[in-house]
Amino acid sequence: MYVVAGPSNPQLSFKIANELEARIAKTTFKRFPDGELYVRVEDVKEPVIVVQGITSNDDLVYLLLLLDALSSLEPILVVPYMGYSRQDKEFLKGEAISIRIVAKILEDFAKNVITVNIHSNVAASYFKKLIHVDAMPLIGEYFKNKDVIMISPDFGSLERVKVAAKVAGCEYDYLEKKRINAERVEVKPKALDVKDKSVVLVDDIISTGGTLVEAAKVLLNSGAKQIYAACVHAVLVSNALNKLYLSGISEVIATDTIEKQVSKISVSKILSEKIKELLKK
Repeated sequence: MYVVAGPSNPQLSFKIANELEARIAKTTFKRFPDGELYVRVEDVKEPVIVVQGITSNDDLVYLLLLLDALSSLEPILVVPYMGYSRQDKEFLKGEAISIRIVAKILEDFAKNVITVNIHSNVAASYFKKLIHVDAMPLIGEYFKNKDVIMISPDFGSLERVKVAAKVAGCEYDYLEKKRINAERVEVKPKALDVKDKSVVLVDDIISTGGTLVEAAKVLLNSGAKQIYAACVHAVLVSNALNKLYLSGISEVIATDTIEKQVSKISVSKILSEKIKELLKK
């Protein structure tokens, strides 16, 4: 068995290979002077697992080239972070539904596609061979037996937070916006009192961090003792991490679907378990 490690997830690929007792394939990735990308994979045999997240356009092109290089082997594809999944519908007339074409191309080459916490059910619906892995229980495990409450920054993420909170064994809530008058909107937890409590803000993705920065301010103004931020995918663009810390958040915790300094939880085991299930079929 071989694991082909794409350039976006080298450490996670190594951990998955260890879990599977597989070899890491010898690969070459480079960029030509004109900007074109190059991929070579040497001497691999079935079964082959490709691990490559999509956090940039280069990541996507490298992934497509890897799939072409391995086209005769029908690999199992692991995309820890499925980029373009937030472009899951036509918001304005004439827009491309980007995840639709990404799904089509990936499934043309791969035997199965495994991903972690894809952005929406709509995005997932464009795949026919998608296997979804939920990392929210891992976030719950990280905070197990700690005196915290978990808060979703909005109602839309409440179900995710509920999963993490159940494993952590703690209470959970979401921030609700309530209009007081034409000029004033009040934001506060729907039901729980956060005064003198340690609060974990939980979301699937932290991108610019703007939503969590505003949420942290609300919670601190409500008397919260300490604020943590936890997510599955630490996209963290535009100096987001500094913004989070400056807002009063004490610690940011993420999984290694995107390898960042805050990646303190690994998804390698749950991904390896899914791969083993597929190999038994």
